[in-house]
Amino acid sequence: MNSISISSAAVIAAFRDQNVALPLRLSDEDTGVILDDDGVDVVTVDSNGERPDEQATAIAMMIVSAVNHVAGLKAASTATGSRD
Repeated sequence: MNSISISSAAVIAAFRDQNVALPLRLSDEDTGVILDDDGVDVVTVDSNGERPDEQATAIAMMIVSAVNHVAGLKAASTATGSRD
């Protein structure tokens, strides 16, 4: 199996090109909503509400953690909730 490698700087630049400021984080107010570092919505998981809130939150957390990890950011300090 071939693996593709992309640098953290390239990931950050690609998101910046789309006006998305990393790190990503979960919204404190809306279930399944992923925000960028400026508090702007980026993705909504389960926008039609078919999944339980806990499942939508878990999926959103996995996306946030994966993106922040590939970007070289510490998910534990940046993945959830509002900024300090």
